[in-house]
Amino acid sequence: MWNVNGGDTDEMFDELFQKYGKVVYSDSDRKRPTAEADDDAESLSFAVALAKVANEVKAADIRVLFVKPLVYWTRFFIIVTAFSRPQVDAIGSRIRDIAEKQFNKNAAGDTKPNSWTLLDFGDVVVHIFLPQQRAFYNLEEFYGNATPIELPFDTQSPFRK
Repeated sequence: MWNVNGGDTDEMFDELFQKYGKVVYSDSDRKRPTAEADDDAESLSFAVALAKVANEVKAADIRVLFVKPLVYWTRFFIIVTAFSRPQVDAIGSRIRDIAEKQFNKNAAGDTKPNSWTLLDFGDVVVHIFLPQQRAFYNLEEFYGNATPIELPFDTQSPFRK
């Protein structure tokens, strides 16, 4: 076996290649320093587009939170309120359609409207709540250290207090 600390890396890679038939790691696999920021910008653009869709379907109190520094599984949360299960369904369906057609992304998660419906696109997770469940789970407080993203439209509903 080879010594990782100070051993011959070419010899180590040759041995791994012979054993597994492929290169396990190389320096060219690393992302360039700006790639992470590019990924965040792309995810932000996607999140804002989905928030706009929710707004078009009359979702209320729309929030986009940058949660990447707090969790390992996603970059952004979108949290919205719907006032009925049919509206939850309409918001979720429209978001899934736009994500698939314009961004080539498919959601994992709920397909039936519930009081809390979750659509997981990997880099963006959408939470669609009925008012009582949103108040109960209060994700904005739970992720209080997340950075709120200012949206380019009014996110308040005339029906919400």
